[in-house]
Amino acid sequence: MSKNKYILPFKEEFFVEFGGIKKEDSHSWNIPNQRYAYDFEIRDENNSPFHDDYFKIENYYSYKKDIIAPLDGIVIDICDGYDDTKIVNKRKIVCDVDEVRGNHIIIKHKNNEYSMIAHILKNSFQVKIGDEVKQGQVIAKVGNSGNTNGPHIHFQIQKGVENTSLGIPITFHKIIIKRNKRRIFRKYLKHDDFVQNKN
Repeated sequence: MSKNKYILPFKEEFFVEFGGIKKEDSHSWNIPNQRYAYDFEIRDENNSPFHDDYFKIENYYSYKKDIIAPLDGIVIDICDGYDDTKIVNKRKIVCDVDEVRGNHIIIKHKNNEYSMIAHILKNSFQVKIGDEVKQGQVIAKVGNSGNTNGPHIHFQIQKGVENTSLGIPITFHKIIIKRNKRRIFRKYLKHDDFVQNKN
């Protein structure tokens, strides 16, 4: 588990589309840097991440929502400039660019841990490389750049800055977990949870 304790990188309630600490819940168990990663999106009462026409990116509830810093740190890398990936028939996962993470940010935290947040909206960054950020500070907005099938937040903690750096399980704190509209008390997240930060 991470030595640091992190909050969720968003302000509202999101759904855990993929992610967990066990193989059956994992985002990508066989990819070491993404093994303990999470994909978060907003869903409605029908458990849908969009309304009406799913081809229209603006119909996704997560689109352009604020992304916040999960912990104090220093911005050490930003990739910007990629347009949103087009949403295709049956919402198959596609990547329109040569960077699967699309627009992304890497923040260095204490204990040599790094957060990486991906699929960010082009030109939405509110910080730059070298900036010190505070936990809860708005840093960018949700987009659909990179390898994706709809707007969401990809979030992972890793042991280095490189894309191949080993991912580690995330220690969360000050969060609320719900499942089937009932609050759950456990120390980790898994797919199908609804989660948000405590106020």
